[in-house]
Amino acid sequence: MTTQQRHQVIVVGAGLAGLVAAARLVGRGIEVLVLEARDRVGGRLWSHRFDNGEVVELGGEWISTSQRAVIDLAHELGLGVVDTGMDFISRDPVGGPPIPVEEHDRLTMALADRMKALGPEALESMTIEKLLDGLDEHGPAMTVLRSRLGGTAGASLGEVAAAEIGEEFGIGEQGSFVRIEGGNDRLAKGLARDLDVRFEKVVSSVHQSADGVEVVVRNDVFGARAAVLAVPLGVLKRLVFVPGLPEEATEVLDALQMGVAVKVAAATEGDPTMFRRQDTDIPGWYWTGLGPEGTVRRAVTGFAGSRAGVDKLVEEAAERLARSTPETALRGDPMVVDWGSDLFAGGCYSVIGPGQRRLLDVLSRPWGRIFLAGEHVDGSGTIEGAILSGERAAQSVLYSEVV
Repeated sequence: MTTQQRHQVIVVGAGLAGLVAAARLVGRGIEVLVLEARDRVGGRLWSHRFDNGEVVELGGEWISTSQRAVIDLAHELGLGVVDTGMDFISRDPVGGPPIPVEEHDRLTMALADRMKALGPEALESMTIEKLLDGLDEHGPAMTVLRSRLGGTAGASLGEVAAAEIGEEFGIGEQGSFVRIEGGNDRLAKGLARDLDVRFEKVVSSVHQSADGVEVVVRNDVFGARAAVLAVPLGVLKRLVFVPGLPEEATEVLDALQMGVAVKVAAATEGDPTMFRRQDTDIPGWYWTGLGPEGTVRRAVTGFAGSRAGVDKLVEEAAERLARSTPETALRGDPMVVDWGSDLFAGGCYSVIGPGQRRLLDVLSRPWGRIFLAGEHVDGSGTIEGAILSGERAAQSVLYSEVV
């Protein structure tokens, strides 16, 4: 194997967490090399422009104005934000009668009140499924709520701790929802402009010694004083570490799992209406939203989570999208991105089961000269979480004085 030039820090992964970590370190005068397995930056942040000019998100999409790290980063990079005109809670069943917004609000408030009454300790020990069963609610709004939460989790409701329900699940305080003008992945592209990013570098192993690390890519070895591993949990599990990781770290990686999800999107021939429609046959939903001019985008996007939902939507993407928007025809075949089958993702985001939140502390601590970044480090599953984890990883490297 050929040993490449040594660096102060190597960041593995040019998703948002890795790019934030790299940018913050470079801003403090640290020399950083970023290795990325794909031929693009952004990772699970991926925007696509259709031939009718509309931009859709094939990866991370939902940004609340209450998520200040995202909004602040957009302003730092000189990027505009656009109001989507959407909320995350009020959804009508596909093919069914509309559900009054007041009914969604009542049910969501009832869930929030039950969570408050149970308290953090009880919620940490039970699943979302058990929490919902305790509401003793029935009817179309409850069917939508169960499907909505299951899709958002990327896993069955019996696998996720009730304590994990928060803003990203549409529970609790929220701002309005916005997107980055021109596409959310402009956040990643903006950060990467001033960084040394090498593409199509698939890391297989990380070797650590008393005075540095070596990152192996095929027949090349990249040396550094420290490494930030900003890869998804599913990829982190596949890396070989020499010497092996501490026992507690191995136990955490074995215990935590990735959820699965698929995004589908298509341009439309005409002008669709504004809608949010839940597919209660699977844990999935479909929506439109406003574009930068304040008019409804000529595109529809869909999302399904959990294995059963993903398989169905992948197989029937065109049919289910068309069924969701009878107001107008689709323009061409839909884009389909199955994140669970993506080699460099391995899933959509981490699944935190009952009693597992405490395990994340192991991921937030340095493993010698190895530091972690990514949504799994704090289990948030959001764009905000990725940014904050990158910020924390950079600070941890600086405080450790290994460079």
